[in-house]
Amino acid sequence: MKIPLMILSILALSASACGQKVSEADVPQPVKAAFTKQFPKAEHAKWEMETKTEYEVNFKQGAESMSATYGNTGEWMETEKDLKLAALPGPVRASIAQNYADQKLGDISHVDSPKGQTYEVDMEKGERSMEVVFSADGKVLKEKMEEGDKDNDND
Repeated sequence: MKIPLMILSILALSASACGQKVSEADVPQPVKAAFTKQFPKAEHAKWEMETKTEYEVNFKQGAESMSATYGNTGEWMETEKDLKLAALPGPVRASIAQNYADQKLGDISHVDSPKGQTYEVDMEKGERSMEVVFSADGKVLKEKMEEGDKDNDND
């Protein structure tokens, strides 16, 4: 009896670590207002509650897939836009070729936040997956290991 309970607890914790889908009606009005003002042409908005104080909205703007994150009082935190490898700045592509040539590339995003602009690239090699964050000049700002691996910050 203890093992099934433990498995259920682990599953519940895993599910809560990811964004929890919420209906637009459950999103605080200041968050919806900030999103509508920033992205008036957004379509197909799907909301998630990332934490108790953060909301993420995934949407399309024209042909682009994007997401934006807001604090629960409407403050903009970041916007992510999906990219193709060819759209990355040359120094970022060069850094990937030099430092991560043996990695299989996954999702690529341009991230805009109050702190500035960065580029996130998901990579994997065998069982090891990570997200690498680059500055526009190709400097590795952070490596975040996934699937139980430790974070490795290169600050």
